[in-house]
Amino acid sequence: MTGPETAAGVTAGSDDGRYDDDDEGVTSAGTAPAPEAEPAEEVLSADEPAIGEKIDPEAPWERLSWRMLLVYPLGMLTRLLPLFLISLWLGSNRSNYWFEIIVVSLVILSGVLRWLSTSYQVGRTHIILKKGFFSRQVVTVARQRIRSVDTESDLFHRVLKVSIVEVGTGRADSGKSDAERFRLDAIDTTLVDPLRDELLKHRRAMDPSLDVEDEEQWGSKYGEDIARWKVTWSRFAPFSFIGFGVLFSLWLITWQMGDMHDRIMDLAVVEGTIDWLDSLGQPWAFVGKGVAIWLVAGVLAIITYAIRYGKYALTDRGQLLYVQNGILRRKHIALDKARLRGVEMRLPVYLRMLGGGRLEPIMTGTKKGATASTLLPQAPIADVRRVAIRILGDETPVTVPLRRHPWKASRRRITRGLLPFWIVAGIIVLVRVDSGPSADIWVHWGIPAALVFFVVLSVDRIRMLGHALLPEMLVTSNGSWTAKRSVLEADGIIGWTVTQSVFQRTARVATVSAATPAGNGVYSVVDIDADEAWALAEALTPGITDVWHHTGEPGGRVSPSMGVRRG
Repeated sequence: MTGPETAAGVTAGSDDGRYDDDDEGVTSAGTAPAPEAEPAEEVLSADEPAIGEKIDPEAPWERLSWRMLLVYPLGMLTRLLPLFLISLWLGSNRSNYWFEIIVVSLVILSGVLRWLSTSYQVGRTHIILKKGFFSRQVVTVARQRIRSVDTESDLFHRVLKVSIVEVGTGRADSGKSDAERFRLDAIDTTLVDPLRDELLKHRRAMDPSLDVEDEEQWGSKYGEDIARWKVTWSRFAPFSFIGFGVLFSLWLITWQMGDMHDRIMDLAVVEGTIDWLDSLGQPWAFVGKGVAIWLVAGVLAIITYAIRYGKYALTDRGQLLYVQNGILRRKHIALDKARLRGVEMRLPVYLRMLGGGRLEPIMTGTKKGATASTLLPQAPIADVRRVAIRILGDETPVTVPLRRHPWKASRRRITRGLLPFWIVAGIIVLVRVDSGPSADIWVHWGIPAALVFFVVLSVDRIRMLGHALLPEMLVTSNGSWTAKRSVLEADGIIGWTVTQSVFQRTARVATVSAATPAGNGVYSVVDIDADEAWALAEALTPGITDVWHHTGEPGGRVSPSMGVRRG
């Protein structure tokens, strides 16, 4: 639920144990975990006796590639480059550079100690990673709990022919510290494919549909391509915030470097453009400068998008989906289909205007936020739907018309959508009072333009609002600027929450939220009729409302916040 509204709600949980017991922190209600169950991964001190039980005496201990001694310092010094530039600029008149020499020496020493103190073993039952020079740590992972082997390599890694390998067990990566990660940075690239195949061979054995002839389906170079990056997809990049973030970062760097900012602003093309725009008068000068900034940010966005997602490919390899992308920093991410609970199509209005969108997995054990395991970056909506249908194995959740919510929900979209307009209008009025008649043009043009903009967004929010109940699946859609259509399997839902703010109770609507260990954790159906709130939960999780043990009175009203149902 969004907005400055006070919520009251009730939560009910599923107790049928339908979700995967590998999901971290999730167990079936009323069922205690087996006491002998071994954790997927552990971080131990080097002197703990439990380590000896997991070491395979017949398996050799391996070290990272010696080329890591070059890759690590180069990567660290690249990150410290802005600091060096500022230091050199501030001390341009000094005769010694002890600060830079000390920093470089510390980075090189850190890399040597890291290489000397890191070793790993691939045993029959466990893989073990020992690391840390001053504080020794041992990370152990049970081989039967391995779910993915991801690889990545930046420009320096590829030049020196080494790669980073990270082993995943299905635990949420966002909740892991660096000490908990089984991460090898870096090993020889020629060892990556054999290592991945060795660590995932138990996953291959678990798929009865595979036989000897299908062995190549599990090879690191095989699989069926679902989607590949196209240069034409770059047209969606300017209609995102990537370029503005890069532009702001560059502005901060040039501003810190003193005369560099002034030199850029004194360029003939920059001065000429600003003078020409100022000659147009307001509000056209303001609009023109905004368009000019957007064009510069758009170019930076296209470059950043191509670097980040160039060579993107989504490949189906039996039980796994492999996502690879990046030009300077190559990433290979393995997603276990057994942990897939649905997909989410991100359809912000600024991408939909161009016929574009994004696709994210709803999956347990994946990263969240900026490091999320994107299934499909900004791409044509036709490709987004095609990939979603391929992954779900059914086109119905992607194409089914959604059930519209009551008119009171539409009214709330308009009233809430116009709140920013009143703020903008108030600011323009204050500017007019402070500046006098010279600001009249902002009143004549700014307020109507803002009204049209926010009304259009409100109408779009009404159009995107809806949901659908399918057999064993929930489809929900909402938003405009951050619009999304989420498809969630009923088997992945572990609880329900119904919330009502003061304003929602007045309108007799409610927000129903499905809790899941996958993806963002909560997927909501916003502003449905209050009388249908718990009926929706009951339809997807039969028996969920029996927890209230209340029969109600004939003809009585439904109160979602109290969980009372009709008799």
